[in-house]
Amino acid sequence: MTAHSFGIRKRRNEGKWLLACMLMGTTALAMTPKAEAKELGLTASDFLVVAINGRGTLFAGNRNNLAYIGDLDGNFRQLPGLGGTSMTAMDINLGGNVVVGYGSNADGRNRAFRATGDVSAVTTTDLGTLVPTINTASSIGFGVSDDGSRVVGYSAWQGIMRGFVWIDGATGGVVGNEQMYALDGLSGGYNRSSARAISGDGRYAVGWSDGAGIIEIATRWDLSGIPGGGAATAESLGSITGMTGNSYARAVSGDGSVVVGSSVDADGRYRAFRWREGATDGVADNLQMRDLGDLGGQNANANAVSRDGRWVVGDSEDAQGDAQAFRWSEADGIESISGWLERQGISTTGYTLNYASDISDDGSVVVGEMYDDEGDWFGYLARGESEAHGAGLMNIAEYQRSLYSAAGIASMGEFLTWLPMNGAHHRPLMLSPDLAGDMCAWATGDFAYHGPSSTGLALAEAGACTDLAGGSVRIGGAVGTSGSWQQLALGGSARMQGQYVLSEIDWQPDGTPLLLSLTGMLGGYQAHIDRAYSNGAATTLSSGDTNAVGGVVRLRADWLDAATIGKTSISPYASLGLGGLHVSGYTESVGPFPAVFDAQTIGHADLRLGVTAVTELSSQTTLSTTLEVAHRTGDASRAAGTVQGLFDFSLGGGSTSQTWLRAGAELDHEITDSMSLSASVHLASNGRDPSVAASVGLKGAL
Repeated sequence: MTAHSFGIRKRRNEGKWLLACMLMGTTALAMTPKAEAKELGLTASDFLVVAINGRGTLFAGNRNNLAYIGDLDGNFRQLPGLGGTSMTAMDINLGGNVVVGYGSNADGRNRAFRATGDVSAVTTTDLGTLVPTINTASSIGFGVSDDGSRVVGYSAWQGIMRGFVWIDGATGGVVGNEQMYALDGLSGGYNRSSARAISGDGRYAVGWSDGAGIIEIATRWDLSGIPGGGAATAESLGSITGMTGNSYARAVSGDGSVVVGSSVDADGRYRAFRWREGATDGVADNLQMRDLGDLGGQNANANAVSRDGRWVVGDSEDAQGDAQAFRWSEADGIESISGWLERQGISTTGYTLNYASDISDDGSVVVGEMYDDEGDWFGYLARGESEAHGAGLMNIAEYQRSLYSAAGIASMGEFLTWLPMNGAHHRPLMLSPDLAGDMCAWATGDFAYHGPSSTGLALAEAGACTDLAGGSVRIGGAVGTSGSWQQLALGGSARMQGQYVLSEIDWQPDGTPLLLSLTGMLGGYQAHIDRAYSNGAATTLSSGDTNAVGGVVRLRADWLDAATIGKTSISPYASLGLGGLHVSGYTESVGPFPAVFDAQTIGHADLRLGVTAVTELSSQTTLSTTLEVAHRTGDASRAAGTVQGLFDFSLGGGSTSQTWLRAGAELDHEITDSMSLSASVHLASNGRDPSVAASVGLKGAL
């Protein structure tokens, strides 16, 4: 599959794994289960994130010709428009409080904008044009300085295209728009220029300009003369062929001393370049501009540079003409990202890493795009080996899913806390078979499976009860052990086990058909998670252990024998349960991309309405059938924390609400006057109860 990528692409120039965070934010929206998540409204399929702030917490993106600012917790705010029908975000500053781009005004003309604020409130300002008196003029904003006070781009009118810098609070700009300054082109040109990026400190803008008969040549503007009454100074960076020939600057280091892009050589090929102020090791006709080489093909582009200018990434054709992502440094020269990883022991078989978009400050992390043998595209993050971690290649979308799957440990804990209540104790103690004596003991085993989450559950419990107040009150207590297990994607797994205590008090007021019961349980659990994800062509695990504590209190009311049909008595009931679970934070070990997961606490309210029909099959055997509707609201599980050395994440959370049906049948058989055997099975529709559950119990009188 041939995948060329030789064109001008937008990028951030803050040098901190930015695209990785962008992709993490978007895939989080796509992969969070709807039943567990906030109503986000946007997904990776229809939301293109174009820039993220240097702290990795806020980002700007576009959807259906509208621009947004969002955070990694799934909160979004549409940027107010300029009176037209479209808005396009292009960049966001270091602090995340300024977004720049362009939008259409009421006349359908594109205008550069600067939006200030956050996801709670945003104000958009039309930056105008370089010729306010010409209504047909347009402008586009491409880059913003770290502090958000400077915006660069271009303005166009009547066949003229001119770069600009807009400076907040300035008063010396063009007539009628005093905050916007024209960036003059190089001498001898055709009045065409465009600024594509700005250094973090706001001193330099880079892009291209006409000059010396060349339509487009890489240019750096020194902005230090404005707004103090001076003008920006344009400097030609030249080209691979000298001071003539087309070239384009795409990115700049934090201090503006290093610029990267592409230049057309004498043979018409695009060559990746790194221009360094004061350098003497460049090409013969331009000692400050260095040809970064290629990967065996004809064309190459430099797309990004680290903040200190030491590392460059981009894409180059190989000998077959296919685009391959590369990483360049003075020490190692140009090397494909695949080759860089494979010499560190990471196989990239099955993937073609064809584009590199950004690189970290220390040169150890590269992000970009890749495709597999089926032609499906993915964002990737490649990290080199260090003393702190091994090398790795992350398929970002898949890795994101694996992070959220680890949040399922909270769902497993939720299932375990409710299992005794709706399993072994799905009916009050007073409704179990009456035996001779006023004391009892029981042993119960439950086995269940929750289909939607592929979770298995089991418990074993032993307890005792006694009657008080002439038999109108029954109290009981039990101890039990329970566990759950779940298979995760790519061979990962999660297991949780622990012990619990349970107590119940039942009361049937004399002379009434009402049975009231109060049941409570408290459990402590230990969990082990093996989270699996791809590491290039291989699959690896990152493992962690944590603890959880959970409990439930339930109040239930039964109206006994509300109706009788032959040998069948019908008793409706209602119950309200309140449950909570706390899962401790934990740190994973091993694997190239281990994560640190924050603690989480979730709570739920469970309301049930049902009816039980008890039919006497014989003097020793009864059949109970139950049908109930259940509704549970509360907190959704959440995966939040840090991928060590890379970025923060926050997936899921919010609230959840589900309603489902549950039906069951139970046989009770008196073996003797002092012993009975019970067996039940319950089926549930899609909800928070197990899809299928079976229970067997032995009860004896004392």
